[in-house]
Amino acid sequence: MAGEGGWTEGEPPRQLRMLWPAGQLPGAEAGRLPDGYVLRHGHPDQDVPAFRELMARVELGTWDDGKLGETLETVVPDGWHLVVHAPTGTVVATGMSQRRPVPDLYPNGHEVGWIAAHPDHRGRGLGRAVTAAATARLVEVGAKCVYLQTDDHRLPALHTYLRLGFRPHLWAAGMVERWREICERLGAPLQPAEWPVEG
Repeated sequence: MAGEGGWTEGEPPRQLRMLWPAGQLPGAEAGRLPDGYVLRHGHPDQDVPAFRELMARVELGTWDDGKLGETLETVVPDGWHLVVHAPTGTVVATGMSQRRPVPDLYPNGHEVGWIAAHPDHRGRGLGRAVTAAATARLVEVGAKCVYLQTDDHRLPALHTYLRLGFRPHLWAAGMVERWREICERLGAPLQPAEWPVEG
């Protein structure tokens, strides 16, 4: 039996998807960080332990060598972004600029993926900064279709993505209803007539 968002009863609902306006760079202010934080590129030979620790802290999956290797292979050059808390050297946010086509939706798609920020450093714009950096890098390498995926309950992240300029993609049945609830909870405008329906 089909349910909301085109999913089958007994299965989790399909993830939300958002699209970035083609060719547009995020505003310069989006990448600004407060004093004590530095944005830099990630390096597989030195940053993997810190990345794993952060992803475990925010409950974004288990990252064995196979999964990490497959993910990093999709990252464009200089496309792994980290925010470091300078006084402690701790990695406190991450995001990736990935080449990830989706055959039926985004055959030439690039994804802003694996955005995470440490909860002990919330409210400092770290998630916004890595999202902006990952998006800007994809625009710089010529990506024409930039998307991200997220979940209904991730309201702080959804708020960030909407404010940056990502637009909800109404790619499956039930999406307008789901976005209506999200917009109500965030106090954001519901503008389905202005949102993309096709990839």
